[in-house]
Amino acid sequence: MTLGELPLAPVTPLSEAAADSGYVMTMDAEGWPTALGRLDDGDAGLPPAVLLPAPMTMVALCTGGALDLLALNPYGALVHDGGRTLGVLEQHTVSAYLVTLSARGTLRSDVPSPLDAVLAGAYATPVARVVCRCGLLTTLAEYDPDFPPACPGGGAEAAPHPLAIRAE
Repeated sequence: MTLGELPLAPVTPLSEAAADSGYVMTMDAEGWPTALGRLDDGDAGLPPAVLLPAPMTMVALCTGGALDLLALNPYGALVHDGGRTLGVLEQHTVSAYLVTLSARGTLRSDVPSPLDAVLAGAYATPVARVVCRCGLLTTLAEYDPDFPPACPGGGAEAAPHPLAIRAE
């Protein structure tokens, strides 16, 4: 089953959110999400947005490197189809599927198949959009909280430094 076929929670742009809105997202000038959270996050700000392509399967998400990106957002990830946001794949949905895979013994230990080398249909890479404390928006294709990536630095004279995630 693809992520676009799963039940997804609705999300509203922060600029259009009402007091009873569930999930809200902020977007950059080009219309791409930069953060995902809830209005009641208050002063803490919204965590970084994790973007997953709608054609990706749950098996591919849970057995590949994209699973590590979910550590960046406690709520889940935004599912995208082209430039359109379909909704939020919530963490509890992923957790329930991980339990199923673990019970079957297929969690990140599948035997390689010849079909693994073939990309069916349009392919998109899962990414996380993270704003560093220096203000630079960075797109990550992988994430390890023990070894954060380097930020090239914002501004003309800024030097590279460890990425420090800023809440939006």
